[in-house]
Amino acid sequence: MVFVYFVFFSNFWRKVNNLFTFPANGELYNPAALCNTRPAHEMAAAAQQKEFQKNFRLIVEKIFNNWQNLRLAVEHGMGGRNGQQVAIQIMDYTYQYCVGNEKISQGELEAVIEELMDQEFNTLCDDNSIPEICSNLLRYKQMAQQNQYPDIEAELIKLPPGKEWLRPDVKVTYTPVDGDSSSDENMDEDGDDDDEMDESDEEDAPIVSARVTRSQTRMQNADKFVEPEDGWTTVRRK
Repeated sequence: MVFVYFVFFSNFWRKVNNLFTFPANGELYNPAALCNTRPAHEMAAAAQQKEFQKNFRLIVEKIFNNWQNLRLAVEHGMGGRNGQQVAIQIMDYTYQYCVGNEKISQGELEAVIEELMDQEFNTLCDDNSIPEICSNLLRYKQMAQQNQYPDIEAELIKLPPGKEWLRPDVKVTYTPVDGDSSSDENMDEDGDDDDEMDESDEEDAPIVSARVTRSQTRMQNADKFVEPEDGWTTVRRK
């Protein structure tokens, strides 16, 4: 009996002593660090989620940079002099909304984007571009979560080529609308603002008058913009 107790306590104190021995690298062994070590499957899942977020961000940027309605709204001053920055914020918010919510219906995402376009640009899109964008975003999100990146890339490469404009380092000129307080800001480096503003006002008179009624807006936009095959160009002010 005494021998059994002796063996038990000997093994016990040997294990306690090992917890506080110094390893070869001179660092004190910390039992708490071992307890906080994440399992391998959790670390793999975290790495996969980080990769998904990075790739999905590129997908969102590609789709929004090819959304002609958004660019037209910026170029025609519907968002004021900060319209480009507002467009970037809408893209960022859409990305965060998709990533931050596990289950999103297409109708919910459409309502979010439509409300942003209405509030920030006073713009309605009648060309079915928003439903198409939302459908693609949710589909690509699911494909990205399944690591189907080659299939996504094969589809995105079919989009019309164009320069990325939803970036702070890219300048997008806009036409100030009537009543825009930012219209007197210097938009030309040569300092010929007065002459250019007069010419701009004459050229864009139909756009200014588009603020009167919806019927006038539809008629004027029909003359102003020619809708291409992909159908992503119709923009009208509320």
